[in-house]
Amino acid sequence: MKNDKNSIRFIIAGAGVLVVLVIALVAVLIWRSHNRNNDVQQGESLAAFSYEEDENQMREVLQTSPAEDEGSVLPGTTDTPKVTDGNFQVTMTTEWNYPDIYTPAEDSYVENALSNSLDTKFSVVLKVDENVVIYESPLLPVGSYTAGIPIKTELAPGKYDCVVIYNLFSPETGDPAGTVRVGLVINIGA
Repeated sequence: MKNDKNSIRFIIAGAGVLVVLVIALVAVLIWRSHNRNNDVQQGESLAAFSYEEDENQMREVLQTSPAEDEGSVLPGTTDTPKVTDGNFQVTMTTEWNYPDIYTPAEDSYVENALSNSLDTKFSVVLKVDENVVIYESPLLPVGSYTAGIPIKTELAPGKYDCVVIYNLFSPETGDPAGTVRVGLVINIGA
């Protein structure tokens, strides 16, 4: 009889542990999904950064609602608001988490939004030493994106403040059209 009671207790305890593990797994999945969605800037809240062609005087100017500016919609269209001339809409996650330097960050995402009129290439560099290049992208035409971005430089585990430098180009001529700089945090080996 004691063996039967112990068996029942063991089964109940095992089932309880299993239920707790399933609840924890669901909570982690919901939390990761929620954080990933919050990191990607979307819709009207996207910022458009002004750029100047003189590289010595680059500055960022936040515009919170580019669709309200004159000329922000292409002639003949009603559904694709365009950023005004002299602006570039940045769409990216602002924190990338790498399990190690050999595995791309699942939460890394950079898009050249359809509302832009310029192609871009971007570089990720360390904020404290911009000569340390962590990643350089291929050309991203308007409407394209890249995700799962790898690290191209040996870095120790830790947290790094970085800068994403967007080099902008005319899609028609390929001529440089300016630069935009945005902050980024990279975590390696959490």
